[in-house]
Amino acid sequence: MSRRFYERYYDCPGFYVGSLINACEVAFSPTVIEERRPVLVYVHHDRSMFSNIFCHRILCSATIIDYLLENYIVWPCDVTLEVNRNMLANIWQEMFHGQLLNEFDEKKYPKLIGIKRIVQEQQNGSLAPDYQPVLLLEYDVLAFYRNIETRFGKKIILEIVKNLTLNDAINAFSNNILPLLSQQETKVEICDPSSLFINTMLQKLTPEQVVSLRLTTSWYRTQEELSRLTRFTNVISLSLLNFQDIRSIEIYRTNFPRLTSLCFWYDNELNFTIFRELLQYLWYSIKRFEVHCPGNFCSHADQDQYNNLLFANYNIEYFLFDLSTFPLPPTSDCTKQLPSCFLMTAIDLIKYMLNLRYFQLITNIDSISKLLDLNEWVRMTSYCSRLTKITLRVLGRMKADDEMSQKIVEIQNALCTLSQNTQFQVIFN
Repeated sequence: MSRRFYERYYDCPGFYVGSLINACEVAFSPTVIEERRPVLVYVHHDRSMFSNIFCHRILCSATIIDYLLENYIVWPCDVTLEVNRNMLANIWQEMFHGQLLNEFDEKKYPKLIGIKRIVQEQQNGSLAPDYQPVLLLEYDVLAFYRNIETRFGKKIILEIVKNLTLNDAINAFSNNILPLLSQQETKVEICDPSSLFINTMLQKLTPEQVVSLRLTTSWYRTQEELSRLTRFTNVISLSLLNFQDIRSIEIYRTNFPRLTSLCFWYDNELNFTIFRELLQYLWYSIKRFEVHCPGNFCSHADQDQYNNLLFANYNIEYFLFDLSTFPLPPTSDCTKQLPSCFLMTAIDLIKYMLNLRYFQLITNIDSISKLLDLNEWVRMTSYCSRLTKITLRVLGRMKADDEMSQKIVEIQNALCTLSQNTQFQVIFN
C-alpha cells in the first residue's frame, strides 16, 4: 500500500508493516507511559470519491505525515477488493467483536479509526487489557476539516490551506477561516470565482493575498468574467484546464503582467504542437512553465513544422512536463519503430527555450526505458547552453535494475563533461 501511495501522491505516512494486533502490542507495550501511542487505522476504498481527495490534500501532506509519525502508529487496510474486506471483517470480529465495521458501503470511505487500550474485568475478578476502537472519520472529508482545528491547532490548518484553493478552504471551514488567513497574511489561490465569492472574500482579505488563479474550461470564456480578476494585482501563478485557444493568451498577458508561472492541465492526450505557437506569446516575466496531461500524441512525423519557426523564447528557466496524471495508453504509438519518439519530439520543442536551466519530466515505469537515449540528451544540451539540471521522476518502481542503472550512469558521465556540466538524475518513487 505504501508503494501505491508513493506512485499516486509522491509521499506516504509511515504505515506499520505487520498485523493489527502486533501494531497494538507495539503501541501500548512501552513501560514508559509517555512513549505509548494510540493506533490509527486508515481504511481505504478506491471506488470512494472522497478517498483521493482525502489522501491528496490531507493524509499525504508533509505536516500531517510528521504529526502522525510523532503521535500515532498508523495501520492501513485497502478494502476495495472483497478478499481484503473479508480479511478485515475477520480481524475486527476477533479483536473488537464486530464494532464499527458492520458494512462495507464504498460511499462510507475513507475511515479513520482510533484504537485505545482499556482494562476489562474478567469473570474471576482479575483485570486484563483489551482494545477499543473509536471512529474518528467516516467519508465526510469536509467534516474532518471542520474538526481539525480542535484536534491539531491553527498551525496545522494553515499548512492544510496551503494545499487547497480558497474555495475549498471556505467550504471546509466556512467563512470563519478568513480572519485567520488575514491575520497571518496567508497567500491564497482561487478557482473560478464568482462576483459574490470575490466580494465576500475581499471583506476579510486584501487583494494582494491572492497570488494564484485556477481557471477551468467552463469559466474563462468571456472578457467580463476575466474583468472580475483585475483587482488582484499580485497574481504570479496561473493554471488553465483544457485550454485550447492559444492566441487568447494575450488576454492574460494584459491582465496579469506580473505572472511568473504558467501551468496547463489536460484531461486527454496532448499534441506538443499546441505549444509551438504559445512560446512566442509568453511575456517576459514568465520563468516557470508546466504541462500536465495523461499522455501525448505521437507527432514525430511532423517535425518539419518546427523547422519553420523563426522565434526563440529566452525567458523560461524551468520546464515541467508531467505525464503521470491517470496515464493513458498511447493511441498512436510508434515507439516500436522509433523508441525515442517522445523524447525527440519533446526536445524539438524545448530547444526553443534558450534560457532553460532546469527540466523535469514525470512519467511511469513503462516509459522510462524509452527515455534513456544518450544521444538525445546530448542533443538537448547543445540547444540549451544554460541547462544545469535534468530530473526524471519515475512513478511505479522503487529502484532501477542493472541495465537502467548503467544507462543512467552513462548519461550522467556524458553530460557532466560538457561545458555547462549538466546534472542528470533519475528518481524512482
